[in-house]
Order: sequence, then structure tokens, then C-alpha cells
Amino acid sequence: MYAVAIVDDIPADAEALARLVAASRPSDAPTAASEPLQGAFFEVRCFASADELARQLDEAYVPDIVFIDIVLDPATAGPAADGIETVERLLARSPRTQIIYVSGYDAFHTQVYRTPHAAYLRKPFCAEDVAYALDLALAARARTAEEPLCLKVKGADQVVEPAEIRYLESRLHVVRVHAARGVLEVYGKLSDLLDALPARFVRCHQSFAVNLDAVTSLDASSITLVSGEQVPVSRRMRAEVRAALFAHLRARHR
Repeated sequence: MYAVAIVDDIPADAEALARLVAASRPSDAPTAASEPLQGAFFEVRCFASADELARQLDEAYVPDIVFIDIVLDPATAGPAADGIETVERLLARSPRTQIIYVSGYDAFHTQVYRTPHAAYLRKPFCAEDVAYALDLALAARARTAEEPLCLKVKGADQVVEPAEIRYLESRLHVVRVHAARGVLEVYGKLSDLLDALPARFVRCHQSFAVNLDAVTSLDASSITLVSGEQVPVSRRMRAEVRAALFAHLRARHR
């Protein structure tokens, strides 16, 4: 499931967009009624101001996609009333977060190029345009995610390809990266590393995330990897992990 943030100070517009996003399906999602993967693909949260979004980002909320209105009311939006300025100020630190600008005006087609973005939507919204913008954002996110990681390990820079990593394990302020070359320990948060990895890396437990390419089986309490290693899966996350695994397998074997 992808986390989607909508920043718009007009509640009716935010709610209309949220309904369209929640009803959308990625273009490569299963379509048959018999598919095991069911339910929403996007978890949507609405924010009436840039400040509201900033507070959540400070609490480790990392959206995959942000729809942001370019013209926000300073009376409700806080000091960063410009959506483009908000992206520059808050989201430049999260390169995998994809931006979709929205506006009821036609005057911003040039200004939006101040920042990288996946799409530009004109109000009022229609389902086809929203679905297309989501597909563009997900494709851009996937391209970014395949880049190698540069990890600081014991003072040295280690370049690691995502395909090398089987799973991640968080212990206090250290993340243990279980890779083909061995276990690499880096300081940081599990969520930050996941933000830099492809969508096939999914959290299966508060302290663990797995590479779906490395999974051979999933049972009630654990995931077995091709290496024979077992990774715990929490009861709360099992259904989401199962859905992600089926979607991944289907996409990989097309």
C-alpha cells in the first residue's frame, strides 16, 4: 500500500481528490475478481496546511506521493503558503517522495519546474487524470528506487545494490542490512532506509523489512527467505505483506 498525502486548504477539493485516489488502481495491479490482492492500494491522508504536513514529517511520516495545491491560503496554511515553496522546504530531503502539483489556475505551468515533480493536475479533478498522475508518480518512484545505496559503515562508504539485500533489521538506533556480502550495520532508522529502496522492500514487523524477491514462503508468524533465514511477521502486518507479495509475484512473471 502506498501512502498518499493531499495538501489543500479547501476541504471539498481535498475530499474529492481523496475519493478518486482511494478508488484508483495502479496500472499493473491485478484486475481479476479472483485475485488474492484486494482492497485499497493507496492510504490517503489530507492536510489543510503545509504546517500540518510538516508536523507529521517531523514524526517520521514519509508519504510515497504528495498532491499539493500550489495556491494555499496564508490564513490557514502557515508561513509557507506557496505549494512550490513548501515542496522546496519540506520534501527535498525525501527524493523518493513524488510530487503531483494541483491548481485551479493555469498560471503555474512554468513555475512548477523549480522542483522535480511527476505530474500537474488541473482542478476540477477527473478520475482518468488522477489515475494517470498516480501511474506517472509510481513509475518515477520505481526508477529512483533502483539506484544503489551508499551506506556509511564503520566510517567507510559502502555501495550496495538493492538486489543484494535480503532483509533489514532494526535494533535501537542501528539498522542491520543483511546482504550477499554479509551484515552491514548503519546508524539510522529503518523507515529512512526503506524510503531509499524499491517498493519490493516491505515492512513485515516493527523491526524488520524484507525484499520480496527473496521470499519463498509466508506463514502465520514468519517469512522464509531463499537463504533459509526466517524473518518475523507481525499479525497486524501479515495481510498487507501477503497482498504485496501476491502483487509482486504477478508483476514479476508478466
